Amino acid sequence: MEANPLVSIIIPNYNKAPYLRETLDSVLAQTYTNWECIIVDDHSTDDSWDILEGYTIIDSRFKIFRRPDPFPKGGNVCRNCAFDSSKGDLILYLDSDDILANFCFEQRVNAVNNFPNKDFWAFTTALFQKDLRDAKYYWNVDDPNESDLSRFLRMDVLWQTSGPIYSRKFVEKLEGFNPKTKFWQDYEVHLKALILSNNYQKCFDLPPDVFIREGDKSSLSRSTPFTSDLNILQTRIQFLEDMFFFTVENCKNLSEEELHSLISFQYFLTVQLWVKHGKFNLFLKKWKQYSSKINRRGFVFLNGLVSAIILKLNNRFGNKINLNKFLSQEFPNSKILGLVQIGQHPINLKP
Repeated sequence: MEANPLVSIIIPNYNKAPYLRETLDSVLAQTYTNWECIIVDDHSTDDSWDILEGYTIIDSRFKIFRRPDPFPKGGNVCRNCAFDSSKGDLILYLDSDDILANFCFEQRVNAVNNFPNKDFWAFTTALFQKDLRDAKYYWNVDDPNESDLSRFLRMDVLWQTSGPIYSRKFVEKLEGFNPKTKFWQDYEVHLKALILSNNYQKCFDLPPDVFIREGDKSSLSRSTPFTSDLNILQTRIQFLEDMFFFTVENCKNLSEEELHSLISFQYFLTVQLWVKHGKFNLFLKKWKQYSSKINRRGFVFLNGLVSAIILKLNNRFGNKINLNKFLSQEFPNSKILGLVQIGQHPINLKP
């Protein structure tokens, strides 16, 4: 890769007119100038298209498209269409309401040159609400005591959509984003990237260079209502079930820690079928299916069953039974969601 590679910024958009100018202005303000910005609009019904057309007049490096009608609606479809129209050696995915620091591309290209021949490079990002001045928390921070894969498997995702910058060849290997996914859209790509490659570089010692607007992208730990709606819960279970089996099939040497994360989050969702919705037979069927894929299948299955019974009783009688009294090892960990650290690290602390 040459020293000054072309950076392709990929942006899907749907009805983000109130934020779009601020996002595109942050692209225009970059100190590194060898870039192109590909935006695919998902047939917005607000003023987005007029705004986008205005930016193509301001700077020809902006290239805009509408999602082709034969393709299904969705952000992932738009991302894939934008990638197909891009030419850059480096690929950065950005949401249409997030903001780049003006040094973002320069910082990332410097890191790519300092750590060449990687599949991707991951960077620090931060959360804000209305104004960059209210950015108080990192998206997440590194933990040298736990593997990145383990954290992603338990949904404590270390980076969000715009956290990494990818080599073009690796995006092609990943085969882009899943067009069928309607939620947690970037999670699948990040997890597959970690499963398919350990040839990546974390650059978390550098300052945040992308600011992520909170709202529908806020911390998973603050987004638990999906367990209360049975249809939504089953959709989430199916999505993570696909990831569960992909991980089992492609990772033959999962560490104990990674195995614990893998089975625990899947268990956390599945046990809600019985605890919250009374679907015991469905829970039992799925739990047998998952635990059969784990080396210590009998131990895992029984521990999960005992945990489920205690959780069901606690749900009914008010958390009066201590799980640890009955289980020699909390495996799976039914409280795994409480360990998610997204959006909980103050930005004044060094990541």
